[in-house]
Amino acid sequence: MASLTPSPVATEKTLSSPTNSNKFSEASTVTSKKKVKANTPAKRKPRKSQKIQKMAADPRRKAVIRKVEDKYRGYCSLSAFLDSDENFMLYRRFGYLYSRTLLRFQDQLRKLERELDRYDKADADAAENGSEESRMLLMSRDIDEAACKKDLKEDPTTRTRTQILDEIEEKLKKYGSFIEQAQRMVSLPKPAARDYASVEGYISDKKPLVDEEANFIYRKEDLITLRDGREAAFLDAATEKMLQVSNHKWLKKIFCTEADLLKTDDPNLHYYSKTRRNYFTTSIIVFILLALLILPVLALYKLTMTHQIEVTYAISIGVLLVFTLAFSGVLSVFTQAKRHEIFTAAAGYCAVLVVFISNIPNAKG
Repeated sequence: MASLTPSPVATEKTLSSPTNSNKFSEASTVTSKKKVKANTPAKRKPRKSQKIQKMAADPRRKAVIRKVEDKYRGYCSLSAFLDSDENFMLYRRFGYLYSRTLLRFQDQLRKLERELDRYDKADADAAENGSEESRMLLMSRDIDEAACKKDLKEDPTTRTRTQILDEIEEKLKKYGSFIEQAQRMVSLPKPAARDYASVEGYISDKKPLVDEEANFIYRKEDLITLRDGREAAFLDAATEKMLQVSNHKWLKKIFCTEADLLKTDDPNLHYYSKTRRNYFTTSIIVFILLALLILPVLALYKLTMTHQIEVTYAISIGVLLVFTLAFSGVLSVFTQAKRHEIFTAAAGYCAVLVVFISNIPNAKG
């Protein structure tokens, strides 16, 4: 077997060839290193469930839940109870005291206003009689303030127009502040009957306060709630009533979170997640609205199969009227939609059915 050995000249050419440079060898080395790195398994990021488990295992990272306990009776237990649910945040707005204070400020401003009018009338009468100084006092604020300072230097007990205006300014600030506070208080919603019954029952049964200080709960007309302005509708109230009456374990698993279960050990107190209750009521409302949209369309479609156009139109108008009223009733009873919102939704719903009715002759051909 013959073998070919390279000549010395060929060997030199081979060494000096650009294809056999060090760069090529470095590139091949880098490629091999990359391949080695690719073969090594990468570290996976921990999943969210693993993070949650680690948080639960660490006692320092657990949520702190304030319990409603009976052994610490007093303002602390009542405060914990009122804070345990936003529907229980019932307090007095002191409407009578706001009215009394506003009336006091109002009368003080009335007296200052009358005093200012007398001061202005005296200068106006003097100006009409030819007093140039009185006329300038009415026309220039700088001249009037300078004259007031001069009068105070001569007699410190003198009552000047600048002093009256300063007092009016201070009184108006307080009066306006109280007006805004009273307006905010009036705009706060009144508690629902079931929320009032829950708080009144807790205070009456547990007796956390002495009778004199606990009697605020019986000022029902003066009570307000700090929850959001959306008062619970009929369906929300029915859901809460169902949960209170049928207190089953499987309902607690569905509607209670771990934080709700940790709020109290009292068997007569039950807390349910607001978010889960909202999901439940929203699902029911969506199902009802879908039924109100599909059923009339299905009924109108059945009517298109008849051959009496006059009867078909008469029945279609009746179906349109009945289902539009039912749609408006569902919005008004099951939700807290405003009047203009109900009107707009009912108009859109009616328009959909009218479009379908207008296509009845075309459907018959």
